[in-house]
Amino acid sequence: MSRGGRKLTKTEKQARRLRKEALALDALVKDTAAVFRCASETVQDCATECDRHCDDMESDLNYRRLAYDIWRGRPGAEELASAMADMIAENERHLATMAQIGRRLDALTDNAALHEHLGPEVVSAEYVRRRLFPELPS
Repeated sequence: MSRGGRKLTKTEKQARRLRKEALALDALVKDTAAVFRCASETVQDCATECDRHCDDMESDLNYRRLAYDIWRGRPGAEELASAMADMIAENERHLATMAQIGRRLDALTDNAALHEHLGPEVVSAEYVRRRLFPELPS
């Protein structure tokens, strides 16, 4: 049984979905602007990104190494194994670099002098929206 009468048309459902998406985007933009106005919150955001990125890369490397172990040494798969070895080496290099940057950012989170705040006139939600989503209307 429906809760309030007639069912929504396809156009009404689409309009409702678009409004929800617009509200979610607006909330994301405002939250991002608020975080990026504060130096210490920006540091924490970047450090968290490094941690997530490293976790993802470690997981990806486990899969790449498994596939490499399966294909290396197989006749006819030399090019595949070589490309995979290069990919693994590059991912390992990238992981080490991101881990190093993450440690630098973690050290900055303890720096009380880095707790500077910028006003909305410097980092407005509209500025963030234009930079992150230039293809969308304001």
